[in-house]
Amino acid sequence: MNDIWQFFISVSDGFRAALGSVNPLPILVVAIVIGLLQKKPEKYAIKAAAALVLVLAFNIFLPVVSGGRPAWADIQHIESVAQYFLMYVFAYGMIGVLGSVKSLMNVQAKKA
Repeated sequence: MNDIWQFFISVSDGFRAALGSVNPLPILVVAIVIGLLQKKPEKYAIKAAAALVLVLAFNIFLPVVSGGRPAWADIQHIESVAQYFLMYVFAYGMIGVLGSVKSLMNVQAKKA
């Protein structure tokens, strides 16, 4: 029983650290651009995954520009996995909201 309790405590600590250190600004900017440029408000999951891959590629390979090595994230830590999950949720939500707003504006334009 003690091992299970320690596992849940470590998962809780990982999520708490992820919430404190996640930077949602890059993923939200990319998600807003994708949300505004989408033709049909569908397949949000794929678009959110594409936004996440784009932001992660930028974060990984940005140090290469200044002559450094790629900054690969350690996915063995629960904090990194939780950050990726939170960024995916942010992107999915933003793309979904913008898709709904865009389709609502199209409906209103057709009525007028």
